[in-house]
This record gives sequence, C-alpha cells and structure tokens, in this order.
Amino acid sequence: MSFNHPSEIPQLRKLYDVEFVPVTNTAAAIFGRDYIPITSMLTWADAERRAILLINADIELQMQPADLQRIRLLSEGGLCYFIRHNYDTNRQQAFEEPYGIDAFLLSSIDAELFPASFLSMGQPFWDYWLPHAFFSLHRALCVATGPVLLHKAHPRQWSAAAWHRCALEFDRLHPHLGADKSMQACERMSAQVRAEFDSCKMVLPMQPFSIRHWVEQKFSNGGKKVFFEIGAHDGSDTVWMAKIANVILHAFEPDPRNNPPALANVILNRCAVSQNEGRASFVLSETGWGRPWTYSSSLRRPKNHLARYPVAFGNSIEVQATTLDAYAVRHGIEAVDFIWADIQGAEGDMILGGRELLRRTRYLYTEYSDEEMYEGQVTLSDIRAMLPEFRVLEVWPDDVLLENRGFLRPA
Repeated sequence: MSFNHPSEIPQLRKLYDVEFVPVTNTAAAIFGRDYIPITSMLTWADAERRAILLINADIELQMQPADLQRIRLLSEGGLCYFIRHNYDTNRQQAFEEPYGIDAFLLSSIDAELFPASFLSMGQPFWDYWLPHAFFSLHRALCVATGPVLLHKAHPRQWSAAAWHRCALEFDRLHPHLGADKSMQACERMSAQVRAEFDSCKMVLPMQPFSIRHWVEQKFSNGGKKVFFEIGAHDGSDTVWMAKIANVILHAFEPDPRNNPPALANVILNRCAVSQNEGRASFVLSETGWGRPWTYSSSLRRPKNHLARYPVAFGNSIEVQATTLDAYAVRHGIEAVDFIWADIQGAEGDMILGGRELLRRTRYLYTEYSDEEMYEGQVTLSDIRAMLPEFRVLEVWPDDVLLENRGFLRPA
C-alpha cells in the first residue's frame, strides 16, 4: 500500500503496479511538501487489523515472504526494526547506515501507542519515535541483521531546520530535553535515545539456527532431563539426543519397518501418539524418490503431500495408539524438558491428547504445514491457538520451535 497525496497518485499509478491510499492530511504545512505522517499509516493499518511493515519508498527489500513471516513470528508482541544498507553504484558493496532506520515490523493494534503528530516518513525522528515508544513501555524490541534493506545513496532531502523541528516534536511526545531546546541539546538527545533502544534490542539472525546445535547447547548442563521423541523412524536423531548428559528419552515409533537402536537411556514404545488410546489406522508410505520410503507414514491420509513430493503411499495397517497424557500418567512423568515431534500431519491429534502434559512441557519442536499435506492437518496458526502459552523461538519452512512461557516444573 503506497500512501500519497491524491494529487500524486495519477502519475504514480502509471509507473507502479501497487495499491494507493490517498492522504489529504499531510505535513505540507511543516515541510513544504506532502510528506505523509506516520500516524496516517498506522491509523489505516489499525482499521484493517493487519501486521504491517512500514518501509521507505526508496528501499529495496531483499527478503522472501517466508523470511519476513519468520521475522514477524519471532518478534511477535513487540517491534522489529531493520537497518538500511547504503550503496553508491554496486549493491555488493553496500554498507550499514549508522543513524537512520528505514523499516519497522509491528502489529497494527499498536497504533494506539502513537498520538497524532507531524513526524513523517522521509523526514527525521519518525524512525526513533517508533522503537523508543516500545522501549519506554518495556516492550520487546528486535533488530534483523544483514543487508536486507538496500538503499541507493542520494543527497539528504531534509534541512537542519527540519531536523531541529522534528527533534522538538519528538521531545513533545517523549520529554527528554528540559529547558534547553537548542540544536546541541537535541543532538545529545538523539544519541541518548538511539543508545537506549539499541541497548535492549534482541538481534534476530536472518537464517534459522541448527535445531540439533540448539538442543545440545541448551541441555548441556548436567541436570536430569526428560525428552520425548515422537516419530523416531530409524533412530538417527534418537542417537544424538540420547548422548546428552543425564537424559531419559521416551521414543515412539509405530511403523514396524523402522527400528531405532536399543540404548540404555531410551524407552522405546512401538505405538503412535494420537488424541485417543486404542487401535488406529496407519497409512504407510512405500516409495519416494525412486527408492523404498518409510519417512512419510501417518495416522492421517495424504492430501497435498501427493502433489508436492514424489512419494507413493500403500496400504493402511492397524497400530497401537496412546496419548501423551495417558502415557505420562502410566509412567509417572511429571514434566518434559523437550519434545521432538515428527508425526506427518498428526500434530493436532498429539496436542488434543496431550494438553495436560504439554502444560508441563518446556519446549516443543514440531513439524507443521499450512498446505494440508495430510487430511485435516492443523496449520501453524492452529497449533499456536491450541497452545496459547507457547511462543515461537524459531521457525523453519516446515518446523517450529515453541517455548512454554507458563512452564512450571512440579515441585
């Protein structure tokens, strides 16, 4: 959505295939041109109830939609800002901008944090106003690393007088200056404000970390810990998880063709994890990529999986099924430190049958799909709605790591 004064839109429409939002209440009286106040954009977004990325029009955003979605999930409940990288002629030689910020990702419901103001995109201090508002309320602040905002260098388009006037407007919104309103005092205020919100930021790398490395580091302490591996397959992940100090691993694998290795600290259960106990139908994957394939079998029948992957499914067999809650009661398990779930579309079934144990589970790493790979498969949004106490720690194209914010280990 491009926000412009109505007089600009006809010409811009000839050049750009975007949707335009006409704004008549511009900051022309302040700056002599129709700069768009940030609050005009936020007010529009608030009415639409959307997550929004505020970004300057001369920025090239070098991100795939999935990468942007990942950043949105990781910074949920707060604000993520992006540092622009300037270049003269060669994008490969872009360098980080030391002062300005040119993109912000936030929820539209946070528009209420920003009262009416003439601070506008393309002019100073709007880019400090947004993060400072979150900082002052002790809300989460994130910054995405890497040269994902590219900007071709050009002469500065605002004057020293405009900078000073914007600084005073910022001080009206968030008082810092006191009696001294001089340019020098405003410069000190600017440096202080940037240092404040930069000091509490959480850096978000542009690439997800390795889940194996994370697990091995997170649980490297010597204390006792309980893991569940749901969908152990041939045990390739079972082996390295079992090597973590003082871990007891409860592994579940219903496919009789898959045989995880027998290890002293691994309790192997030849059953599926579902929302009900008893016998259950289990669809077998037969071949994939021209060879025998036992990775994609599921309690649920394949759907879009058939078009996305070269995997053929065969007969269904009956397997024993259990629920996380019933299993925990039978084995006296009070809390789980980490669950690794690779259950091919049955994520919702696992959650429905494990609500009590999941309340006492610290971390959950699970597959997900928003494409209904298997019939009735829940989406990532569904999983999060079913587990409201969990927040996203990291997300991959088909997997997510969730942390239980309400986790309390039983006494």
